[in-house]
Amino acid sequence: MATKELGFTLDEVSEVLLEGLSDARLIEMLHEREAALMAQIDADQLRLQRVRARLRSMEKGTTMSTSNFTEKSLPAVRLVQLSATVSSMEEIEPQIGPMFGRVNQGIDEAGLTRTGPGIAHYTVTDAGVLAAAGEQIGDAAPPTGLDVVTLGSVPRALTTTFEADGIEGIQAAWQALVVEVDARGLTPTGVCREVYRETPLDPEGTKWVVDLQQPIE
Repeated sequence: MATKELGFTLDEVSEVLLEGLSDARLIEMLHEREAALMAQIDADQLRLQRVRARLRSMEKGTTMSTSNFTEKSLPAVRLVQLSATVSSMEEIEPQIGPMFGRVNQGIDEAGLTRTGPGIAHYTVTDAGVLAAAGEQIGDAAPPTGLDVVTLGSVPRALTTTFEADGIEGIQAAWQALVVEVDARGLTPTGVCREVYRETPLDPEGTKWVVDLQQPIE
């Protein structure tokens, strides 16, 4: 076996070459090496994503300075919503728009009044990313088919505002926010929020103005 090519240390190579090494011990060592390589791959993938996010921002001339990021607390908010689980961030955008459409249709058909901006929020689970599209209607009963969820208050979050004519760049803005969280030595945690302050779909809306909010610890 080419033990050196598998990345074993000199001490591990010596152990492999010892006569009488059992198959069980060799299998255990290979599993340990596999786990170490997988952890390294995961770490490198995260670094690659951050490098690509920074490159995209710089190449588009939209690099965000630290003055574009604000640390603050987030209030609790009650939403009526629809949600779906996706396997990757790339699948979120095609899901969120139609879900908002169905949520707002239900609100309009029930004759209810919105009491605040629409909010999308994202939770990482073992099955993927739980993406939800919600609207605020105060304490009113939810329209048929919609769920009621209360997002709890958050003591600390790093936030930035995405402002553009189109929504296409919002993923890069999120990646830039994640890069900034890491650069400040913070840890992302909890439920991410997108608060839609203005959209071209609003009666007087002309562009996208979206607060991106990442809870931290």
